[in-house]
Amino acid sequence: MSIVEGLGCIPADWRVNWGSVPDWFAGLGTVGTLLFGVLSLRREIRTRRREDRAARARQARLVSTTARIEGSGVLRVRVANDSDGPVFDLVATPVVHTGAPGPGGRRVPVATVTGPVDRLDGRTGAELFVAVDRTVDLTGYASATVDLGFTDQQGNRWRRSGSGQPEPDLGADPPRRRSWLRRRRSDRVRQ
Repeated sequence: MSIVEGLGCIPADWRVNWGSVPDWFAGLGTVGTLLFGVLSLRREIRTRRREDRAARARQARLVSTTARIEGSGVLRVRVANDSDGPVFDLVATPVVHTGAPGPGGRRVPVATVTGPVDRLDGRTGAELFVAVDRTVDLTGYASATVDLGFTDQQGNRWRRSGSGQPEPDLGADPPRRRSWLRRRRSDRVRQ
């Protein structure tokens, strides 16, 4: 049976009221308003998240390090906290470079670190002397940088490589984001 024959089966006295043109425009306007509201809400949420991240990173941007090679087995690391609040649990990992600092640096095995590593008050600086492992001779390296890890006064953990921007330290394995569809599929497979 074709569509035309199917429409012929509809009784002639059935009248379908499709509404008026103003009703259609009103319906489309309502849908458009809802869509605009949802998109505006999404934009506002993204803006607030971005502002929250910037506010959290404000103190972390004011903590910096410099490093200098002294002799064949000692690095002098200066940590400066230019923020108003203290930072805690400083972890300094030296990286030496044969030329200009870059991603191809070599991490140095550390034997001892002397200096303040538990707490560094605001508006202060401190010197860390890092004695490296005896198997490493630092005289062949041109420069050094420091990968610094610390906790700010709000309890956020941060890491900073050399003079780069601070990044939130999520641990060894950052959580992977999955879409809700993939989560549902993986949950079904586990059952």
